[in-house]
Amino acid sequence: MKNLVTFKNDICLVAGSGDIAYEAAKSISLQKRLSKIILLNSNSKINKHFKSLVTNFNIRDLNKIIDFIKSNQIKNLLIIGYVPLPPLNEIKLSIKDKILLSKDIFLNNISDQSKILKNFLNKKNFTILSQKKFLKDNLVKRDDEIIFMKHYRLIQKFRDNSKNIDQLFNNSISQSLIMNGNEILAIEDIFGTDYLINRLKKVYKKYNNLLFIKSKKLNQIDEIDFPVIGLNTIKLLKKYNYKVICLYHNKILINNKTEFMKFLKNNSISLLVI
Repeated sequence: MKNLVTFKNDICLVAGSGDIAYEAAKSISLQKRLSKIILLNSNSKINKHFKSLVTNFNIRDLNKIIDFIKSNQIKNLLIIGYVPLPPLNEIKLSIKDKILLSKDIFLNNISDQSKILKNFLNKKNFTILSQKKFLKDNLVKRDDEIIFMKHYRLIQKFRDNSKNIDQLFNNSISQSLIMNGNEILAIEDIFGTDYLINRLKKVYKKYNNLLFIKSKKLNQIDEIDFPVIGLNTIKLLKKYNYKVICLYHNKILINNKTEFMKFLKNNSISLLVI
């Protein structure tokens, strides 16, 4: 058995905006493994509660970020939270690193940005840790399911089509979609979940059986782009009269899970866990 002391303060959290980044900081800190926090986007909760550990960087200064982590002799990175990614030509890298990164982009689909970033950092001798592993309590579980009887028929319609829906996720087409009964109305694109929901805001009153479905795409990796849903999204769904939310077991992280579940119950929104 390894001595637990060897794991003390051995993780650098690379964080963006969002409560999930703050919850990650709390989780690592409770395990006494949090050494430094690199903040790449505004995050008031992290700044308030972990100010002494925070160093702010711009994602464009990737060389400086790497040098900072190495100077603190940290190899384990947990990367989480929203950060707008600039074009590759705006990222400050050595010529050698630009060639390395460009080669990866050429050999891979540009949509696999998270895999490309992971490979690049691995080649720098960093270990990228699983978001899922450090936020186990935030994962959607089957016993989180809440079904209101008035939604039973709607849920049964979804179950009848579930194999076809699974194919969308297995083919990595999207990580979220909107249905009305058994009809697909829209799927998530690069602009994210809330943008998807707002796309239908002018026509949502035409539909009486709206469902929101979210899962992990087959090609998404646990280390960087694990799917997340939070209170802001659920409040938006409530605003537009969605009846049911379908989330996939162990494939979604929930921000502020206690408050999220309470909001569902208080607003009679069913949560189906597949």
